[in-house]
Amino acid sequence: MQVIVATIIIQRPVEDVFAFVTDARNNVLWQSAGGLRSVRQEPDGPVGVGTIITEVRQFMDHLGESVSEVTEYEPSRKYTRSEIPGAMSDSPITRGEFLFEPVEQGTRWTARFVVQASNLFAMNEPVLAAILQEGMESSLAEAKSLLERSVIDHTLR
Repeated sequence: MQVIVATIIIQRPVEDVFAFVTDARNNVLWQSAGGLRSVRQEPDGPVGVGTIITEVRQFMDHLGESVSEVTEYEPSRKYTRSEIPGAMSDSPITRGEFLFEPVEQGTRWTARFVVQASNLFAMNEPVLAAILQEGMESSLAEAKSLLERSVIDHTLR
């Protein structure tokens, strides 16, 4: 098991950053460079504990699906998703936690992921974690870019 963490400051109010990031329907906008191809959020309405997120990602030459559930949701503060036990999930990320805090420059967003590789990647879990760390940092930077240049509401889709 590996834990990867990244933090970024976004020059937008914490409410805007939280609303944008926790609406999984926006994920393709800021995670496509990391291989995210599609997202389904159920129910389609507001996010909260119990919301199910299904994502399809391409990693190397493999197209895989992950299914997770929102397990913690504290508006403008904390958002956690955990892999659903028994779901047909190909993701090595078993838990993702986002923390948001207001700072003088806007919002500090910290992302923390638990990586537990299986199959072929299990022996090279540290290498996989390093690749995922780089992808996570790139995705956070893309979200920052989108949010800081946006003059519209927090939902860009």
